[in-house]
Amino acid sequence: MLNSNYVSGLVDGEGCFCITISRHKTKRFGVDPRLEFEIEMIIEDKLLLEKLQETLGCGRVFVLSYERYGWRPHAKFAVKSQKEIFEKIVPFFIENPLHSKKKKDFEFFLQAVEIFKAKRHLMPDGIRELREIQSKMNLRRRLKWSSARVRENRVPSGDRNLNLVTG
Repeated sequence: MLNSNYVSGLVDGEGCFCITISRHKTKRFGVDPRLEFEIEMIIEDKLLLEKLQETLGCGRVFVLSYERYGWRPHAKFAVKSQKEIFEKIVPFFIENPLHSKKKKDFEFFLQAVEIFKAKRHLMPDGIRELREIQSKMNLRRRLKWSSARVRENRVPSGDRNLNLVTG
């Protein structure tokens, strides 16, 4: 089990609270809104993500490899179950608060959780509210030079044997 302060720090640096709204032909209003919590790291940190899964008591760990894009294999810890988000993720981060810029994303995420709990995500007004909240979250991801995913997973020219030293 990981120390709760360590988990909060890890999520401050690498975690992502997100709202996805996908098109879906069979859903009443043509979209499928979902809440997700995830962390992606290089494959060497898969064991750490498995310990995180054990500590939080939820989610799944996946191994991802996008060799055709020149990405090194990496691992992802993801929680997509509403029940696990409501009962495990939200209480954990309320009890063990975040301290970085991720704190604001979590506050927006909590607003979305309330929309889901009230089942408003199934109605047009709720979907509009989720889109508005979504537009305010994870703004750092849009800055190409600040993405840890790019720094850690993308290998220049797709050369998987290249050792880079960063300073």
